[in-house]
Amino acid sequence: MKAFSEENLDGYAITSRREILFYLHQLINDGNQISVMFNEGRDNILTVLLDVDEEAGILTLDPGSSEAVNQRFLASDRNFFVAAPSGIRNQFIAGKPWTVTHKKRPAFAVRVPKKYVRLQRRDYFRLVLPMTKRPACAATLPSGEAIKASVIDIGLGGVGLEVDVSSLNCSLGDLVPQARLDLKSHGEVKTDLEIRFIGQNTRGAKKSIRLGCQFENLSPAQEQLLQRYITHVQREERARLGI
Repeated sequence: MKAFSEENLDGYAITSRREILFYLHQLINDGNQISVMFNEGRDNILTVLLDVDEEAGILTLDPGSSEAVNQRFLASDRNFFVAAPSGIRNQFIAGKPWTVTHKKRPAFAVRVPKKYVRLQRRDYFRLVLPMTKRPACAATLPSGEAIKASVIDIGLGGVGLEVDVSSLNCSLGDLVPQARLDLKSHGEVKTDLEIRFIGQNTRGAKKSIRLGCQFENLSPAQEQLLQRYITHVQREERARLGI
């Protein structure tokens, strides 16, 4: 399996059992497709996770579409699972599977992994922020219109903003100079934004504009500040959920 799994990822490995179970439940709840590679990378099946028995430490998954490949999978002692929900690579290695029945249908089962890796792709990953923890963004559009927005999601590649107005004088591709993101105790990020998405939301009689923006020319220090902020929010949310 060297060709596709023996990367030096120990620094990214999660070993907390509760945290591993949290991410497995997330894959199950979202119905994310998972590729399972085995037989030195010569075989793979596309599957979804069906259930995780936390007490027994058993993970249940759907069989693949080919019976011949399924039989080879059942004979494999080392199996590499990988998914990429929201651009975040999730991967783990499991041992030899066996057959079970799940909701009166045939399924496979493996032991819950002891290590789990999540790799955030900087250009795509966005952390959706809780309503109570959305920082403010102040900016002036190229039209001269000043806006105050709430940051609804954030990543190292950009931000999603919500502005409580029914219309804005802006276009896709506009460059918003020196927008200011107030990350509270973590500090302020001042950077140019390129507008990559414009949408409208309606909640009852209330209308708002959503902007998807890409960061332009972030400095290494700003990236570090953003990463610290993102990690802090993630830890707070996991603590709130008892993970």
